[in-house]
Amino acid sequence: MFGRLQRSEKITMNVALLLLAIIWVVPMVYLVSYSLEGDGGANYGDVLSLKQFPRFLMNSFIVSTSVVVLLLITVSLAAYGFSKLKFPGDASVFAICLIGLMIPPVAMLVPLFQTIKTFHWINTYMSLVGPEVAMVIPFSLLIARNAFDEIPNELLEAAEMDGSGAWGKFVNVILPLAVPVLTTVGILAFLNSWNQYLFPLVFINKEAMLTVTMAPKFFIKEYTSDYHKVFAALVLITIPIVILYIFGQKYMQRGLTSGAIK
Repeated sequence: MFGRLQRSEKITMNVALLLLAIIWVVPMVYLVSYSLEGDGGANYGDVLSLKQFPRFLMNSFIVSTSVVVLLLITVSLAAYGFSKLKFPGDASVFAICLIGLMIPPVAMLVPLFQTIKTFHWINTYMSLVGPEVAMVIPFSLLIARNAFDEIPNELLEAAEMDGSGAWGKFVNVILPLAVPVLTTVGILAFLNSWNQYLFPLVFINKEAMLTVTMAPKFFIKEYTSDYHKVFAALVLITIPIVILYIFGQKYMQRGLTSGAIK
């Protein structure tokens, strides 16, 4: 069991957290201040008036939402199987799934490109959704399975006595209790997908299919670049995910600590 923190330990922890906060806040302050230099607020107006910008926003929203939906379906079912439906070799299969945590996305870029090209997904939403879901499954499955392990088996046994099968126990018992961790998985997946730069850069060459992270490059020309507008675009891209985190941080804290204490 954890004991109460001493006063000196609380002060040390708060100072450390303050320093970490400063490290994160200073770049954001610089980003916003630099985006207001030159033409000031007009930089934001120029970004918003970019005719492709609404399309980029819609593409990012479609891709990120699709990633979240597919990921939650896949991870919730897989975590339920690994946690509550024991089968021969389940530990080995789970370990194989976690190998993805050790492989950086860049290392998978060439085989991913060949796969997407084979399926004729170039310049489609699936070229962004499929790889993104595959890349975030290992970590999402890890935290979801740990949370599912916390759910008492007695609840499932009681549901079975009431006539529920495997699917009924999943829908009526597991899912309602797994809302915090699944919300965490969804928020993290949305943030990661929204900020994705590599996949749109490699898999999309059609302007109408680009995502919002590609917007800054429209202000970087071959011989001249307006970096004030680039920074303004970066600020606008950041706003939706900051809002999402503010409203979802309560669930994220609960979800990330699920399975931490047995």
